[in-house]
Amino acid sequence: MRYQSESRQAVWQIVFTVIFILLITALQTTIIRGFEVFHVVPNLLFITVVCYSLQRGNYGALFFGFICGLILDLLGGRAIGINGLLCTFAAYFCVYISDSLFNNNMFVSMFFVGLLTLVYELLTYIFYFAIWGHGAFGYALLCKVLPAAIYNFVFTMVLYPVIRRLAS
Repeated sequence: MRYQSESRQAVWQIVFTVIFILLITALQTTIIRGFEVFHVVPNLLFITVVCYSLQRGNYGALFFGFICGLILDLLGGRAIGINGLLCTFAAYFCVYISDSLFNNNMFVSMFFVGLLTLVYELLTYIFYFAIWGHGAFGYALLCKVLPAAIYNFVFTMVLYPVIRRLAS
């Protein structure tokens, strides 16, 4: 009897997670565009990947990160797989360090969202522009990478309570 209750709870958690991903995807592609500052919008799916991975601390978060990254690729990535790979690596890093952190703290999540957004945006710049010799690094750093990190850092405060409930 206990096994059935646990499996039913696991199924409901998966259903809620899928619904949450679809909701975040819809928000990121519609309403959140109205919050554009300096041609930068917060990356809600990336924030979700980092916070979820820190909260869960298991390797199921890698699959979660990969799916969210593929959704980002399908929404506007130039090459399929880059965002999937970067989100999976971000999830792996968060899972790897989650045991040594007090990860039930919003400020820890905010810090790692900001830090990993810097890395994510720099690598995205390298994969999409620097390899082909397009774009200026200084411009990308000051006008795209840093504002995106700050914006994701701030939006973590909004998403963290929901993600914490989802991941627990």
